[in-house]
Amino acid sequence: MESDYTYGVARVRALESSLFNDDTIMSLLQCQTYDECMNFLRDRGWGNGSLEQPLSEMLSQEKEKTQMVLNELVEDSDAVDILSIKDEFHNLKAAIKQVCTEDETKDVFYSHCKLDSEFLKNCIKQGEYTSLPEYMAPAAREATEILLKTGSGQLCDIIVDKAALEAIKTAGEKSENKLIKKYADSQVMIADIKTAVRCAFTGKNSEFAGKCLVPCRGISVMELTQAVDDGIDGVCDYLESSGFEDAVKALQKSKSVFECWCDNKIIEDIKPEKYNSFSIGPIVAYVIARENEIKTVKIILSGKLNGFDNDFIKERVRVMYA
Repeated sequence: MESDYTYGVARVRALESSLFNDDTIMSLLQCQTYDECMNFLRDRGWGNGSLEQPLSEMLSQEKEKTQMVLNELVEDSDAVDILSIKDEFHNLKAAIKQVCTEDETKDVFYSHCKLDSEFLKNCIKQGEYTSLPEYMAPAAREATEILLKTGSGQLCDIIVDKAALEAIKTAGEKSENKLIKKYADSQVMIADIKTAVRCAFTGKNSEFAGKCLVPCRGISVMELTQAVDDGIDGVCDYLESSGFEDAVKALQKSKSVFECWCDNKIIEDIKPEKYNSFSIGPIVAYVIARENEIKTVKIILSGKLNGFDNDFIKERVRVMYA
C-alpha cells in the first residue's frame, strides 16, 4: 500500500508556483545579453544572489535546493531511487574510466548520489564487484574488463548505459505509484528511440543496436532494431507507423529539435500527475520538472554566452511542466 503524501503534495503545490512556465522561459530568452539573463535568474531567487557567482555554481545550487526538498518530503529514499539511477550509473562509468586510464579529472562525479565516488573507484580497483548493488555489479565487472581489454570507451558506455535502463525499468515495475511506472516506461522508450536514431545516423547495424536497446512498453524493440539496417529512413518509417509522427517531424528539422522532442515527451507524460493529491507522484513530478527547468536555463544561457541568436536557441528550449 502506497504511503499518504498529503503534506508533501501540499508543500509541492506551493513550490510549483515558483516553477518557470513557458512564458517565463520566453522572457528569459528575450534578455539581450548573458548578464541580463543572470540578473533575471537572480531576481527570481536563483543562486546565492552574488553578482560574481558563475552559472555552473548557480545551476549546481539549484539542483541542491531540489534535492533538499526531496529529502524533506520523502523519508523512504528507496521510493524515489528511480530519480538518481542515471546519475549513479554516470558515476560508475566515470569511476571505471578513471581507474582503467589513471585519469584523475576532477568534477566528473555527481555529489548527490548514494554511492560515494571513492567507494566506486575502490570497488573497481580491488575487483570487489559484489560490494556494489546487485543491479550494478555485473555491468561494472563487464564494462571494466571490456575497457581494459579493448580500450573502447564506447563499449564501456554501452554496457553501463544499458544496465542503467534495465535498472530504471525494474524500479518502475516494482513501484506502486502510477507516475513512477509511467516515468520508467517513458525513460526507457525514449532512450531506445534516441539510440536507434543515433545508430542509424552513424551507420551502425541492427546487431550493434540490439546490444543497446532494452525491451519496454510503447515500442517493439525487435522491430525498431531491425529498422536500423535500413538507415534513418527505416527508423523514421517504423516511428511513423508506431504513432511517433511528431518525433519524425522533429528529426526532419534537426537533431537538436529531435532531442527537444524527446525531453518534451517525458514532461507531457508526467503533467497529469498535477491532479493527484495523495500519492508520491506530484513530488516526483516536481523534481523531474525542476531538472527540466534547470536544463533549459543552461541551454539558454550557454546559447547567449556563445553568441547564438534567439531563433537558434529557441528550437532547443524545452516545454515547461508549470
